[in-house]
Amino acid sequence: MEEPLISVIVPVYKVEAYLRRCLDSIVNQTYRNLEIILVDDGSPDHSGAICDAYAKRDRRIRVIHKVNGGVSSARNAGLEAASGEYIGWVDSDDWIEPDTFMVLAEVVESQKFDIISFNREFVKGEEDAIVSDSLVTQVFEGKDAFVQMLKHSYITGFANDKIYRKSLFTDNDIQFPIGKYYEDLGTNYKLFLSAKKVYATNQKYYHYLIDNPDSITQSWNEKKFSDMFGFYKEVFYSDFVRSQLNKEELQMSQLYYVNGLIHILASLYKSKLDKN
Repeated sequence: MEEPLISVIVPVYKVEAYLRRCLDSIVNQTYRNLEIILVDDGSPDHSGAICDAYAKRDRRIRVIHKVNGGVSSARNAGLEAASGEYIGWVDSDDWIEPDTFMVLAEVVESQKFDIISFNREFVKGEEDAIVSDSLVTQVFEGKDAFVQMLKHSYITGFANDKIYRKSLFTDNDIQFPIGKYYEDLGTNYKLFLSAKKVYATNQKYYHYLIDNPDSITQSWNEKKFSDMFGFYKEVFYSDFVRSQLNKEELQMSQLYYVNGLIHILASLYKSKLDKN
């Protein structure tokens, strides 16, 4: 059976201290049929040069240098350039386990799933090891996987702990929203509800760094609040969602919406923003 080509897209911005670790974890994957697309989003440090150096050593790597436009813009640029049947995302300050794509590609090819969802470990340094729970794997219809995400199961709302069939984006005209924080929230619900079959495992393959001071997720401001609030409202009260969920599922989505607002308010309180 022919191995599917997986396009791994890495948005790159101001991560020279972490980028080599990220790229080493991708180029050293035991699964070799990868197209690695590095999108230098106008990074002001040496990140772009590091990308070019890696591209000279590995023919699978393509580098896109562009004017800074934010994470969504970089992801969309990578998606447009990708030629793989499947898409994976890795943030440039994170890294993945060496057998990530070998294990998951076998799942993708075996039953032609539209989305492969796995899990992540939140870490503060390279020495932090993956600690997985007892293995759980399940197969869902797309709508049911979306509902599992609403229930805060091991299916998250993040994009970088998943592999997607590229046609989910192209056939449904789905892109990441430009200029928004928490762009995954405004994208994943459309992808889940467009998918026919989803494979989900709680196995952790992804190291998510939480102590990068330059990460856009490590501090709060009013725009982040506004964007997250807007996405929660869009996701769980949009006509697109309401047309596909039954009454019980809609109630679940509303509970998730309320939980999200509580999370936002708690984060705002901790960040000591102006109470207005």
